[in-house]
Amino acid sequence: MKRLPGIRLILAAVLAGGLQGMVNTCQAQPNAFNDVSQINIPTYQPGTGEFYFYIKTLLSLALAQTDNQYGPVILVPDAQVVSQQKQFEELARGRTDITWSITTIKREQQHIAVRVPLTAGLFGYRVILVRAADDRFNHALSLSELKALTAVQGTGWPDNSILTFNGFTLETDSYAGAFARLSAGQADYYPRAAHEVFEELESRSAEGFVIARHITLQYDNPMFFFVTKNKPELAKRLQKGLQILAANGDMSRLLTSQHFYIRARNLLAGRTLISIANPLLSDPTKKAISHYNSPLKHLF
Repeated sequence: MKRLPGIRLILAAVLAGGLQGMVNTCQAQPNAFNDVSQINIPTYQPGTGEFYFYIKTLLSLALAQTDNQYGPVILVPDAQVVSQQKQFEELARGRTDITWSITTIKREQQHIAVRVPLTAGLFGYRVILVRAADDRFNHALSLSELKALTAVQGTGWPDNSILTFNGFTLETDSYAGAFARLSAGQADYYPRAAHEVFEELESRSAEGFVIARHITLQYDNPMFFFVTKNKPELAKRLQKGLQILAANGDMSRLLTSQHFYIRARNLLAGRTLISIANPLLSDPTKKAISHYNSPLKHLF
């Protein structure tokens, strides 16, 4: 981690008590003005501000758990917005220290996966967007009926391999192009994570999409932090901090207090759950996530 001159306990103090907490900490410790470690992370994508704030807060809290052992840090977002693929390329080059994403075997081979799920499996709960005039979705479809229709997803997404592995009919396009295909009738439905779909509907209110009333696709799809292979000690530190937050309940309390989580939970309650397999999970990941219970499971 690159050393930057700065206030030694700036992050921990702000988390503990805002500006006044920072002032009090500096007054209480004569050596409070020391070096701060810089950790480079992606900047937020437009339209993902609420989720980005949650992830950044969780990352800050996790790293703060080990300040006494490793020293304080400051998170520095990248200057430019880039695609997830580019984020992983920057991680491989060591230009970014930490990013976050749903996991795959390939990503775990190329980077250091910190195997503590960040969203209680939320990315594995997929509602489906459909055209409002399409009455085929007015009742709960079976798995075979859903497979007979055509889904659309973004090109290169891990979800594509999951759906095709399970026998779904699938078209792919860019993120925006997938909405255009759905609107034009070139696809029948667009699976979306339950916490993402609200912003998408709000930004496309004129396009006539609705969330199908009954169906939720579900597959194990954990989101992890990934650390550059250049910094194994940072990965160990992050793992330790996240495990502390998971054990004392702070991670769950932070997640379940988020507006995006509450809306997703309310959307999912009482729906028909169609569970499918995820072939992209490594054995170490399967073992790791088995130790974490999702608060969403009681909804079904």
